[in-house]
Amino acid sequence: MTDLNRRDFLKLSSAALSLAFFKPPEPETEKPRPIGLGRVTEWRIWAYNEARPGAQKEYALSRDDVIDIYATLATEGLMAHNPVWNLTKYGWVYSSWVQPVKQVVNEVVVRVPEKGFWAEVTVPYVDMRNAPNDKAYRLYRLYYSSVHQVADHLVDEDGADWYQLMDDEYPGVKEYVRAAGLRRILPTELTPITPLAANKRLEVNLKDQKLYAYEGDSLVYTARCATGAAFTVEGIGFVNFGTPLGEHTVVRKRPSRHMHGFEGRSDAYDLPGVPFCTYFTEAGVAVHGAYWHNDFGHPRSHGCVNVLADDAKWVYRWSLPFAGYEDNLLVVEEGGTPVIVSA
Repeated sequence: MTDLNRRDFLKLSSAALSLAFFKPPEPETEKPRPIGLGRVTEWRIWAYNEARPGAQKEYALSRDDVIDIYATLATEGLMAHNPVWNLTKYGWVYSSWVQPVKQVVNEVVVRVPEKGFWAEVTVPYVDMRNAPNDKAYRLYRLYYSSVHQVADHLVDEDGADWYQLMDDEYPGVKEYVRAAGLRRILPTELTPITPLAANKRLEVNLKDQKLYAYEGDSLVYTARCATGAAFTVEGIGFVNFGTPLGEHTVVRKRPSRHMHGFEGRSDAYDLPGVPFCTYFTEAGVAVHGAYWHNDFGHPRSHGCVNVLADDAKWVYRWSLPFAGYEDNLLVVEEGGTPVIVSA
C-alpha cells in the first residue's frame, strides 16, 4: 500500500472522535486539513489501519520522514505510559516515535553581532555542511527545536543565505547551514523568570516521570519527562543509567550543548545543539530539551532528565543562578537551585 485513497482516509478519520477534528469535506474534492506536522524519530516505524496494538501494518515510515497529522486519538498505546496516536494519510502512527514539528521560514539576520547570537531550528531539519554550498559534505542534520550559536552570515555564489555556526564541542570545525531554517533567539527571551521568588526548588519524581517546580509551597510549573533507564548494551550486557536519587543543586548551565558519548557501542549518541541544559551533578546529569524522541513519561535516557525544549528553556530561565545571554557556560560556585530526585 503506497497511500490511502480519499474514501479510506475519511473512513479512518471518522474513528477520531467522529470527525471532531475535521471540517466535513465539502465539496467532494476538498481534502481534510492537517492539524500539525511530525518528524519520524526512529529508523523505522509503521502506520496501522487502526489506533491500537495488534492492528494491521499498512505502511513503513523511516527516520526523518515528515508527515501531516490530521487528528490525535487517546486509546490503548503500544506502551502503557502513552495512549496517543496520530492519524496520517498512511494510517495511524504511534506518537512516541514522532516529534511534533513546524515549518517556519525566518527572516535572515545579515549583520551578526561580534559575539554572535543563539538561534533555534524552526523547520523539521536543516543540513549542516562543511562549506556554504548545498553540495558540500554534510556534517550533521540539525533538528527542530535544537539550539545553536550563529557566528557569521554568508552568501553563496547562487545568492543563498548561510549561517556559520560555532560548535561548543568542535570549535575549530567550519559548520554552515541555510540561514532561513534558524530563528534568532532574542536576549529578552532568556531573561529570568520570577527573579525575586524565594525558596525555589525542582523535584523530579521517577515514578510519575514528571518534573515539578516550586516556589516555597506553591507549585508553579509541571512537565512530563524521560529520566535515566536501565537497558542492555550489545557486548556489555545490562547497564543501569538511572537518574541519581537524592538532593542535588544546579552546578552549571549551557544554552546549548553538543552531547556525545559511548562511541563504538550500540548505545552511542552524537547530538548537536541539545537545548537549554541545567546540570545538577558534576558528572553531567542535567535537565535538558530532547528532540530525538517524543517518548516522555517513560525512562529512556543515559541518566539525564529529558523534557520538551520549551520546558527546558523555562527551567533554564527560572532556576538559580541566572545565566546571561552571552554565557556559553555558567559554572555555579554557590546558590544553585536545589534539585530533588525521588523514587
